Amino acid sequence: MEQKERFPAPAYAENVLAEIFEDAKRLFLDALIEVDIAHAVMLAERGIISREDACQILRALEGMNRDEILAARYDGSCEDLFFYLQQRLSEKCGEETAGRLHTARSRNDIDVTIYRMRLRRDLLALIRAVMDLRCALLDQAARHHETTIPAYTHTQPAQPTTLAHYLLAMAEVLSRDVARLQRAFENANLSPLGACAITTTGFDIDRARTAELLGFEGVAENSYAAISAVDYLTEAMGAVAVAMVNVGRFAQDFLLMATREFGFLRLSDGYVQISSIMPQKRNPVALEHVRALASCALAGAQSVFTVVHNTPFGDVNDAEDDLQPLVWRAVRDARRATALFAAVLSSAQFNLERLRERASEDFITVTELADAIVRHEGLAFQTAHRIVAAFVRRTQSVLEAIQTPADSLHVDLIAQAAHRLLQEAAREVIGRTLSLPPEVVRASLDPTSFVGVRSVIGGPAPAETRRALTAEREREAADEEWYRHRDQLLAVRQRQLKAAAAALCAEQSNES
Repeated sequence: MEQKERFPAPAYAENVLAEIFEDAKRLFLDALIEVDIAHAVMLAERGIISREDACQILRALEGMNRDEILAARYDGSCEDLFFYLQQRLSEKCGEETAGRLHTARSRNDIDVTIYRMRLRRDLLALIRAVMDLRCALLDQAARHHETTIPAYTHTQPAQPTTLAHYLLAMAEVLSRDVARLQRAFENANLSPLGACAITTTGFDIDRARTAELLGFEGVAENSYAAISAVDYLTEAMGAVAVAMVNVGRFAQDFLLMATREFGFLRLSDGYVQISSIMPQKRNPVALEHVRALASCALAGAQSVFTVVHNTPFGDVNDAEDDLQPLVWRAVRDARRATALFAAVLSSAQFNLERLRERASEDFITVTELADAIVRHEGLAFQTAHRIVAAFVRRTQSVLEAIQTPADSLHVDLIAQAAHRLLQEAAREVIGRTLSLPPEVVRASLDPTSFVGVRSVIGGPAPAETRRALTAEREREAADEEWYRHRDQLLAVRQRQLKAAAAALCAEQSNES
């Protein structure tokens, strides 16, 4: 006769249950105890269990030695941390009393509740980090409304802009990241407790009360969805993924700026490392860590989608014990990347002279010259485009003839020749000269003038970037208020939960 293997089989215990036990202690112990307290208070308030039993349970929960629990190792005597705590609770107040705590609940709704409690806390920390990064960008932008820099398209010099315009672009993107993460937080911060296994219970429980005690902003109403849905996770991971794509792209730009070839950016000494062999090296490794951590967070977020994709719409382990550490790591790495990035940028210094110099090179102002031709001559832009292209070719030939690099166009260098070269180009393209005055040609080639006339909404003109900065500061203030409210909500609810438990026991003591 074949002998049956007792639970847990060694391979199952080693490869699954022991790992899950350690993860649960590290990530969910506090939340699990708080859920027990909230549920006990609600059961007593509704008269489902006696206040005497509830108080015994609450005192036992309060007396749990957290350090001993964290030090415990999985030994197979119970299935998971939930049953381990139930065992400890039974030791303190008796099996009959401890068993009453599990009235009108299931591990299913308990698990999803503690997952959401952990996720909301981690998302709030990430939101804080993204807001800090945006603040660092806005602080830098406020100092550089007049600083002209080259803007790039397809990695090539394109047009002049300002450093403020460039940094405000990143800040605007981060504002959308904040909004996405806020929505993910709000949808995660709904209580599934009371959904029980999947169909609620026949007991007259108060789901709104446990939601309130645990700091949730509402109830995940449909009990089937409360247990089965994973969109609270995937929405959060989607927001994390988008944010980390943005952070990674920004970090790559600043890494290029910090190269000797660009020479646009210098990091504070606290964020560079030396070489063990090359004494001259000043490696911007902090930005490399930003990029690497953002990539790790992105990969983690994507892995969550992979795990839950094509799983049944119900209670399945795929969305539970093995998945939750992936969620935690993704948000943690995203926060680390973003917080580090904010600190690096807050103390970074831009090489303003080099930026201004490069904003005058590579013919990147000549779009404005084509625009000036359109305005003064009434020509189609495509025609003006051809004239200016011919002008650039002629100017390059002149610069090469005097042995000046063709990418070193500077207003002062060609000021005298620019108008003549433009007229030659016009005759080549349209068979006649232009009425464009020399001073207009000169202004059109000046990067400061180029930037100054681009004052339409979203443009780089200093007046417009100052307006945009004010708008971003207003968004920043609104987001700070949103964050303050949620941060206080989570802090206050812990005190309220303890107060509710204490009041219940005090009332019961007075009655007896």
